[in-house]
Amino acid sequence: MKQKLLLTGMAAIFMIAAHAQKKAERITAYAITSPEKGGSGWTEVKLIDLVTGEEVQSIYKSASETEPLNARTKKPVQKHDQDAKIPKKRTIILPATTDPQTGALIAERKIEVYGTDMLRIDKPFATSSAACAYDKKHERLYYTPMGINQLRYIDLKTNIIYYFEDEPLGALTGPGDVQNQVTRMVIAADGNGYALTNNGDHLIQFTTSKKATITDLGALSDDAANGASSIHSRAGYGGDMVADESGNLYVITANRNVFKVNIESRVAVFAGPIRGLPAGFTANAAAVEKGTSIIVSSATATKAYYKFDLKELQAEKISTSATVFNTSDLANATLVSEKKKDNVKPVEENKQPIIASTEKITPADAMAKEKIAIYPNPVSTGMVKVSFSGYSSGNYELQLIELSGKIISTQAVLINNKTQVLEYKLPAQVAKGTYLLKVVGSSNKVINVEKIIVE
Repeated sequence: MKQKLLLTGMAAIFMIAAHAQKKAERITAYAITSPEKGGSGWTEVKLIDLVTGEEVQSIYKSASETEPLNARTKKPVQKHDQDAKIPKKRTIILPATTDPQTGALIAERKIEVYGTDMLRIDKPFATSSAACAYDKKHERLYYTPMGINQLRYIDLKTNIIYYFEDEPLGALTGPGDVQNQVTRMVIAADGNGYALTNNGDHLIQFTTSKKATITDLGALSDDAANGASSIHSRAGYGGDMVADESGNLYVITANRNVFKVNIESRVAVFAGPIRGLPAGFTANAAAVEKGTSIIVSSATATKAYYKFDLKELQAEKISTSATVFNTSDLANATLVSEKKKDNVKPVEENKQPIIASTEKITPADAMAKEKIAIYPNPVSTGMVKVSFSGYSSGNYELQLIELSGKIISTQAVLINNKTQVLEYKLPAQVAKGTYLLKVVGSSNKVINVEKIIVE
């Protein structure tokens, strides 16, 4: 009896400890920010707790003395004898005064004056930065200054900073070339880094191996269903990118729109605007929390961080502190994942039957390595894209099915790539409602079934 009570007590202690450990787990990301909350100089790097909004660790301080090295030769980078002149705009407040000729009162007013600032471009965060990506495999934080066409990274093991000198990262011509500034960056599921210019005309891939390469993959193209919501819109300049497990990028623009981009096709599909963010909150930085939940922060707002789900795009406050660090970019190693939770019931146990036929989807089918993604979903244009991942090469059949089990249409599909995107046109007679899109392989084996909503 005593032994039984002892075992029970120990089990309870382990459960409490496990709960406490889970509760204490932090959600963190590397952030490009200022020395203090509310600042506007994007020259500091901190590891931030995204729940409390507080600093966990200082990674780089602009006031510190450091000697950057060339990423290829490991020798000190070239010192620039002459500083680079960059445009600078300042706002001056002119106090109230009296017109000396008329005696009329002239109210206090603001004017903008222009000049030039002198800045050493060999400094690690010269011209500030709004794009970074965390490479967990090599413990590096890649980034690029906004006004300098160069890829750089911080070795997080040694805190040494490396530059890829004389190797252009895109088409930036200087600090004033806003459209070609890189403000979005992420390490994707393939282990490569991806950077995107403000105007969406340059998706740049950089490998992270010893013999790193930098390749401009070209411009993104808008999906036909995007309408006026273009990935190239000047109103969306800024923002950030995250990546999923299936070869897609998600671009969150500063004006709070979300686009899903397939790396292979470079097609940007407008998913919709993020709802529920406060007025004036620009979505400048993003990091994956878990699953399809994304945390966003602003370069201007210090009141809170927010999170939203990629499926619903509804934001809610996540931070617990009175104020948080405003940031120009966030980066962590978490990828978007659409895997079902362990406690999700098998498809055949759902209260609403998915398919009224002799075939049943088993738990094994639900956990198959083959995946499909349908977007946009809901669909209102009669055209959707179907992304296949993890499929073996071969012939398959797509079936559009009513919930009653009636097959409306079929289409043959040839898969010959690890990831492949197909444009699927819905039959003209399809009415509004919920349908199923089923992928059938050889011997009529059902591989995937996904709901599709027609509006």
